[in-house]
Amino acid sequence: MARASTPAKRVLAVIRLSNETDESTSPDRQRALIVNWAEANGHVLAGEAEDLDISGGMRPFERPSLGAWLQTPERFDVLACWKLDRLSRRSSHFAELLAWCQSRGKTIVSVTEGFDISTSMGKMFAQIIAAFAEGELDVITERVRASHEKLRKDGRYAGAPLPFGYVAGSLPAGGKTLVQEPEYAEILRKIIKDVSAGVSTHEIARRFNEQGLMTWGDKRSVLRGVPVEERQRWTADVIQQVVKNPAVAGYKTMRLKTEDGRYRKAHVIVTDDDGNPVMQTAEPIVSPAEWQTALKALSSRAAKGDRMARTESMLQGILKCGSCGYNVYQHRSRHTVGGEEKIYAYYACQSRRKSRECEAPVRVSVERTEADAGAALLALLGDAEITRTEHDPGEDYSAQLAEARSILDALEDDFLAGKYRGDEAVRRYHRMHAKQSEKVDQLAALPSRPATTRQVGTGETYAERWERLTRLERRDFLAAQGITFRAYAPGTLRPPNLLGMAEVNDEPVVSAEIPQSLLGPSPRGDEWVRFTLPPGTFQNG
Repeated sequence: MARASTPAKRVLAVIRLSNETDESTSPDRQRALIVNWAEANGHVLAGEAEDLDISGGMRPFERPSLGAWLQTPERFDVLACWKLDRLSRRSSHFAELLAWCQSRGKTIVSVTEGFDISTSMGKMFAQIIAAFAEGELDVITERVRASHEKLRKDGRYAGAPLPFGYVAGSLPAGGKTLVQEPEYAEILRKIIKDVSAGVSTHEIARRFNEQGLMTWGDKRSVLRGVPVEERQRWTADVIQQVVKNPAVAGYKTMRLKTEDGRYRKAHVIVTDDDGNPVMQTAEPIVSPAEWQTALKALSSRAAKGDRMARTESMLQGILKCGSCGYNVYQHRSRHTVGGEEKIYAYYACQSRRKSRECEAPVRVSVERTEADAGAALLALLGDAEITRTEHDPGEDYSAQLAEARSILDALEDDFLAGKYRGDEAVRRYHRMHAKQSEKVDQLAALPSRPATTRQVGTGETYAERWERLTRLERRDFLAAQGITFRAYAPGTLRPPNLLGMAEVNDEPVVSAEIPQSLLGPSPRGDEWVRFTLPPGTFQNG
């Protein structure tokens, strides 16, 4: 009867967890305790503010779920948590939330610690517990930091998420290190090789999805014995994050946190007391030099904003408008003809849509243009043997020298910024500076032998390779060979006819541009040979 006379309050269940493996404070356990408390006191559940993998040091108003609820206080009356530290482990943050609740007539309840702030005694106990929670957070943070710092300095695995292609292995002297996972180590080598060769990250992701290849995140779940119910898809961003992570080259890394407890996205290479990078494995899947090459290739493409479209287009990024020189793009349109729906595919110059000047924007049929482009290629190179480039890296320590100088510069910048305070810190700085300077001098004194390349035959002709490739594989092949095509709108080109006389084209014309290295000396006197193909020349035999 007494419960009926008390108006039911709307309870917001506040759930937080910084480590999802902590069974004693699991989200389900927190939720169950809050629901039981609400039902026992005749209240109703207004909703849940669940923040997982969120530090207790983060300001409540900035947490993804709780922060959104706090922006609409009219939806609840009570903030209920399992323990006070689920709200915050910072006394200043708790005091801020407490004042916010009091000004809006809200109540904070800790269902296991037995108090609420609607009473003066509850308010006093809450502030005392908040102070203890902050002290506990500082102790935990320092203990974890010191433990991980020791493991990093020793080059041992500290239990962080496994980097792509690596699993934990045991060291003879005790502890863990990283060793290669055979299948994904080979996949990583393929990614690094393809990115370095200029293959787009969209294309790499598309291939992996087409092959049904499991992402590394799902693979890690399988390695832990956790079933994967809904598999993730590869994306260009996933591929880019793999390449950007220094851990793939064996470096020991860490992720720094912002002041509110969030992890920064970028990985930072751990250095030892002498300022040198720490390796976390004796057998990196790719060498630091290979990783740097892929990273530069990725950065170069990102700077140009040049990304392959996701369409099934053989000539995307290969075919250009003959008038303005920019890439043309594939489009599809549906039309009903005689009651039957037909799809028309065409390549078109995008100058107007992209606010660029083009005197004669081209628009050509996809099917016919791709057929003409293939015919032009085979007419010029069909019987020629494809060669591959063999590279002798020589002796070049410029990358290591640049890295050593970068570390030296960072040391000096930190010193000038006042990060080395006190006599011991200054002595440590001078010791690191001297060793790093010595390393720079040693690398600068090493002999240098230039890299060389030579072409070696593959035993396969262009015609044979072209025949067995898919449309998208043909696009990658053309890009790797440096072959491009231009499409000219009617009335914009004067190709010679069989009698040697020039006539203006009355239909679109495809022109193949082949690097001189594939054809020998160029009759034009420059590095390109142009071969103009009237439309449909080879379509009828």
